[in-house]
Amino acid sequence: MRISRAAVVTCFVGIALGLPAYGQANKLYGNSAGSNRIDTIDPQTGALLQSCSPGKGNGRGIVVVGNVAYFTVADSNNIYIMDINTCADLGVAFSVPGVTGLSTIAFDGTNFWVGDYSGPNKAYYFSPTGTLLNTVTLANCTSYCDGLEFFNGKLISNRGDAVNAPYDVYDTNGNLLQPAFITPGFQATGIAFDGTNFYVSDIFNSQVGVFDGNTGAYIKTVTLTGGSGFLIEDLSFDYQERPDTGGGGQAIGAPTLGQGGLAVLCLALVGGGARIVRRRRRRA
Repeated sequence: MRISRAAVVTCFVGIALGLPAYGQANKLYGNSAGSNRIDTIDPQTGALLQSCSPGKGNGRGIVVVGNVAYFTVADSNNIYIMDINTCADLGVAFSVPGVTGLSTIAFDGTNFWVGDYSGPNKAYYFSPTGTLLNTVTLANCTSYCDGLEFFNGKLISNRGDAVNAPYDVYDTNGNLLQPAFITPGFQATGIAFDGTNFYVSDIFNSQVGVFDGNTGAYIKTVTLTGGSGFLIEDLSFDYQERPDTGGGGQAIGAPTLGQGGLAVLCLALVGGGARIVRRRRRRA
């Protein structure tokens, strides 16, 4: 068995070309206050890629799962849906009874976490069909909290409406696990997790702060460009790209199963070729 140098080179080049950059997600989505403009943004450069204008009210929360965007407005108890690629109106997913407005929303791969924008410090856990599964109290949320995210089996929330205050980590029963995990240093609203790091909206400066998903430490600031009127209340990555939400996507920055298998094959080819060469030399 002879393994050509070209075959080995081709094998490893295939791996290199197939690996995504570590910690990079393809698109970041934001729902702006007032206009209810829903933007698609390059999370690395901050460049505006596309905008949709659903026109449902004063924009608040957003969750993107595949090609579907679920979003809320401040003066309705509906969770609306639209096609994030075509901006097509898909109607109402479900409504939350007993509240006058909804703020930020999040998704755990199966069900939704919804923040109350009527004033109380509640987060509601709903099935996609609108069945209330749980209601939890977020102790450090003073009122009108507009930053809530699910990540790695936990919740993270800010403490009020566009306040310069920390984000706290809770379990899914509302128990406080880690206060002041992220201290943004600006008037912060929505928060999104890309599977590695957190992205936090600096609502009045058209910027997004990036924070380490393990330590909460500040990493960098991304300035939003290519449009005007960025007043982003909530942010979302595609939950199908996040391994912790079970959407079928791959860990951001990790090789796919096919790439991992290709790597094993390449190593086997190299190792096998080396053993064959050594045996031939001994026989000679």
